[in-house]
Amino acid sequence: MALIGMIVAAMIISTRLHSRSWPGRPGWQYQRVLSLGFFGLLFLVAGLIGWDLRGSSGWFNGAKWVDGPVWSQAAIGAAMVLLAGFWARRVGHEGGLPTSESGIVPATSRR
Repeated sequence: MALIGMIVAAMIISTRLHSRSWPGRPGWQYQRVLSLGFFGLLFLVAGLIGWDLRGSSGWFNGAKWVDGPVWSQAAIGAAMVLLAGFWARRVGHEGGLPTSESGIVPATSRR
């Protein structure tokens, strides 16, 4: 239940934060950011709560609970989330809205 709540919260926050900086047309850049972010959160949260996904087949078949956190899985998830964040910041500069040096979209170029 906590995993689902964190995923929904991350989606709501990312939608609110990026609604003004990302163009309205989706592309492969957005898909890779969202996919990597989703799976990164899945691995990170599942690893921290002790849900081992290494033996799973399909979405959740074969996943098992362990006594403590699965640190390798959590580290992979954290790396994926960081990479998704890095790519998300670059998407705005690859044909998105113009930004100033501080990364703020000027009011005159907002849609």
